Amino acid sequence: MKKYICFISIVSMFLFISCETTQLDMLNYGSIKGVVLDAETYLPISGVMITTTPASIAVLSDSAGKFTIQKVLEGDVAVNVKRKDYLSNSLTVSIYGNTSTQMNFLIFKDDVNVGTISLYDPVPGNGAVDQNLSITFNWNVEGNNSNVPLQYNIYIFESNSTVQKLLGENVDLLQVTTSDLKLSTTYYWYVVAKYQGTKVAVSPTWSFKTKAS
Repeated sequence: MKKYICFISIVSMFLFISCETTQLDMLNYGSIKGVVLDAETYLPISGVMITTTPASIAVLSDSAGKFTIQKVLEGDVAVNVKRKDYLSNSLTVSIYGNTSTQMNFLIFKDDVNVGTISLYDPVPGNGAVDQNLSITFNWNVEGNNSNVPLQYNIYIFESNSTVQKLLGENVDLLQVTTSDLKLSTTYYWYVVAKYQGTKVAVSPTWSFKTKAS
């Protein structure tokens, strides 16, 4: 009887270890490489702190504005950039196992501080797919002082490109429309809030993909 119990225990332990190993094998990791540029001069910015959500390691951009984050868990990851005298930014990307994802960041200098202005709730939503070639972009805004009169510049660019198109400049409403998008294309877009002509906030960089046909 003791031998039988011992045998069952060994088998159970083996199955547990096997299941645990299988679960560990299911965790796939990729990496992220990119460059951080000044959104106005397109010059590289060094010393920018780059982090991810979910968290991995924090790294700093080098003298050429480049950075690499190793061993990032597969899935959707928010990449966040922060540097003194610049407006923080965030971009969500999809990470695939054993694959290096390339991304570029454009960040603006923080010239005036009028409070904590947040741009959020984008339409189309971040990661939206099968979008029409004609889209009305919407967003919401909040801050410490709701009476601050803000205007907005809206930018869009294609995946793996830093060539931006200005969809709207000095827009008073929280929306802008475009109608010349390409089929089966991933786009990134973001909104810059301005107060008396000076940038005071920048939204996260949101993404969407247009329909195939």
